[in-house]
Amino acid sequence: MVNSDATLRVYLQYYEKEINLTRLVEKAYHEASVRCTEPVKEIEVYVKPEDGRAYYVVNGGFQSYVNLWDSDRDVYDCSELSGKINWNSSVKHRLIFEYRGQQCDCDSIIDHVVEKYTNIHTVKSLHEIEVYVRQEHEAAYYVINGRHTGSVSMFA
Repeated sequence: MVNSDATLRVYLQYYEKEINLTRLVEKAYHEASVRCTEPVKEIEVYVKPEDGRAYYVVNGGFQSYVNLWDSDRDVYDCSELSGKINWNSSVKHRLIFEYRGQQCDCDSIIDHVVEKYTNIHTVKSLHEIEVYVRQEHEAAYYVINGRHTGSVSMFA
């Protein structure tokens, strides 16, 4: 099980570029907070690297997008973003990858990583998880506690 204070970072490696997806979700949340008339209680972020955008839906209604790479369109100063997500926060969030017509939920990738790690290693404490999603490989590579590595399928 992931510790409630564990650091989680998720990256998308798309050809020669790397996008910090935890930072991207944070960017979408802050931008939605500025653009929406209601407080953000739930956010779903759909990452489409082919479009260069991450589309988001807030509270099941308001829809917009943020660019994967910083741009003049950004409402929020991206230099202030930490790139870390507290996966146990009060705001419900989903991060979904779309690739070649398939969707993959980031939570399922994290669950597969944690399951594989705990089945292999006797030390069950997870303090830091880094996940590197390679859509063209249809795989997610991980580093746990800066030491343990492996991979899981995105669509298993």
